[in-house]
Amino acid sequence: MKVISHLSANEKVIALTFDDGPNEPYTSQILDILKKFNIKATFFPVGENIIRNKNILKKIFANGHIIGNHSYSHSMLAPILSPSYKNEIIKTQELIFNIIGQKPIFFRPPWLFRTKAMLKTAENNNLQIVTGTFGSYFEVLGTSPEKIARNTLRKIKPSMILIFHDGYNNKIANRKNTVEAIKIIIPSLIEKGYKFTLPK
Repeated sequence: MKVISHLSANEKVIALTFDDGPNEPYTSQILDILKKFNIKATFFPVGENIIRNKNILKKIFANGHIIGNHSYSHSMLAPILSPSYKNEIIKTQELIFNIIGQKPIFFRPPWLFRTKAMLKTAENNNLQIVTGTFGSYFEVLGTSPEKIARNTLRKIKPSMILIFHDGYNNKIANRKNTVEAIKIIIPSLIEKGYKFTLPK
């Protein structure tokens, strides 16, 4: 099964993606930034976080962004106990469909970890695997906005799918520094001539 790890275009384009939400107020703050710059992104929410933030999932969808599947629990044990990941994937597909009326077409495995059985489950549910490049390995730890932005901008190349986090696993988390970093990263990329698009 093909895995989308970067965009097919050879132009100066970037895809922004956000994992582990919805997580307030940070998901809404990111939505406001994207709206300001007229950018569409892809959000990969976690089922247990969706349960707490159903209206925010609706808001993401209403703002024209893509909603993917990032598992139900984001548990590190889940792919070990159930290599097919069937319950994690299908339960999240159904949850998202019941809220926005559409099933995701993209699946991003937690930590980008994949098994053959998991890939088969995704394929059986008409899901395309989307990975990408972490904007900054330190971002998930909540390091300073300047460091997140600096590490991201240092590695930028055309056609990247960038991974950031508006949440953390299946928990409530402080993502203030990610929000502030995005405020630095987007204008910097625009100044460098980059445009923003969605994975295909």
